[in-house]
Amino acid sequence: MKRLSIILSITILTLGFTSCKKYEGQGGRSKITGKLTVNEKLYINGALAQTVSYAGATEDVYIVYGTQDSIFDDKIECNYDGTFSFNYLFPGTYTVFAYNEVFHTGNSITNNDDDYYTKEPVKFTIEIGKNETKDLGEITVTR
Repeated sequence: MKRLSIILSITILTLGFTSCKKYEGQGGRSKITGKLTVNEKLYINGALAQTVSYAGATEDVYIVYGTQDSIFDDKIECNYDGTFSFNYLFPGTYTVFAYNEVFHTGNSITNNDDDYYTKEPVKFTIEIGKNETKDLGEITVTR
């Protein structure tokens, strides 16, 4: 009986030391915060008329867990004031990004039928530790 309890104790200790490594993702106690501001360029007949800035309310911000993947793992919608927060993250490396909409004028300025937009990411790679809060500050995107 004593032999069985010793073997059982050694097995439990061995499993405890070889347990899963915690990879980037949800389940930890760290978080990444920031604020999104939109600079919108207003065009009249293909010419830039003015630029206005406002808080990025309801804009999407994306996060990639780790460095192995280029596809986003989660997204969050900004608050009314443009703030966002990715909570409950394990320590590791994360990429946070939002999209610019870049306006391209076509060849014919008179009828504007060949103007188009492309999306380009504004991204930040950040490393966080255990029980840590990292503030990305203000992220500015263009529309």
